[in-house]
Amino acid sequence: MHDVYDPPPAPEIEFEAPRRERLDVSHGDVACLVGLCFALFAASALFWRSEPVVAIIAAGAGSLIVLESWLAALTAIHRRPRMSLQARWMVFLAALVPWIVGVSAAVAFLLALFWATDRYLPS
Repeated sequence: MHDVYDPPPAPEIEFEAPRRERLDVSHGDVACLVGLCFALFAASALFWRSEPVVAIIAAGAGSLIVLESWLAALTAIHRRPRMSLQARWMVFLAALVPWIVGVSAAVAFLLALFWATDRYLPS
């Protein structure tokens, strides 16, 4: 009889590594990435005058989020290669919308906090 601290020996299992698959990236996918990054940097530029540090942090963190979501969407699209252009855009948006909401809420909270402390705290 064995207990948790003295388990029986596990049988040897042969492991075969999965074969590497090439990830196909189309010109439209790259255009999507460039467009999303451009929109992110344009939104950050709007906030540059009020809070440059928040704009830099949002642009930096946002670009990493966009890249990660773009790669996740590409792997999902890779599993179903015969998707229409509209379906491909929906996959990209589905990967990005939670991040867009989260980062936008964080930036809005920081800007509201800075506005409130500048306006209501004594100097």
